[in-house]
Amino acid sequence: MNPNGLILWEGLSILDGAPLAVIVTGIERPSGNRKVGPSLQVFYILQNIHPSTAVKTGADVAICGDCKHRPTLGGECYVKVWRAPRSVWEAYRAGRYAHWDGDPAPFAGKHVRFGAYGDPASVPDACNARLDVIRSVAASTLAYTHQWSLREDLRGWVMASVDNVGEYVRARAAGWRTFRVRQASEPVEVGERVCPAASEAPTSLQCIACRQCDGLGAASKRPSPVIVHHR
Repeated sequence: MNPNGLILWEGLSILDGAPLAVIVTGIERPSGNRKVGPSLQVFYILQNIHPSTAVKTGADVAICGDCKHRPTLGGECYVKVWRAPRSVWEAYRAGRYAHWDGDPAPFAGKHVRFGAYGDPASVPDACNARLDVIRSVAASTLAYTHQWSLREDLRGWVMASVDNVGEYVRARAAGWRTFRVRQASEPVEVGERVCPAASEAPTSLQCIACRQCDGLGAASKRPSPVIVHHR
């Protein structure tokens, strides 16, 4: 078994009914992601389809929904699926991860990123209720969804991913805090702040120190991060 990861949940995508697995890595070796900082990474993956194949064929709709950054929709996702998602999927298929027994201890005081790959909106309430145990003991969490118009129930702990001012206005009106990707020529809107981890930020701050991408969290009036589009 690979002690660095656990299977948190297995079931069907609520987006298209495909079998999914939700897996966390970093139990023993937290991710060293430069922007995020040392944290546990949660992956939403298809059980039976290699991530690269899913991206090429459009089967990734099961975990990414209508996200406009999906390659089959003409977009360019920043996640390199042949890296971490591939490694996680191959270990999962090889049976190297144990199933989580519900004990919160491995997550206590840790920083957890829900959606290192995939969207938290792809799984049903039963899965997210199970993951509430993790969120209740974690030092901080961050999560994003492009399915915000369909899953208002996630506003408490997930950010609405928006890609233009129109989406930003609609999401904010619906009660979400947002994370917007803008062009360098576009201004920062009222109610937004430059993401402290962005290259254009005046000072650099990792996500584990910022702790602002947790949805409504304890303070719904906080400004929403915005970042200049980058590849």
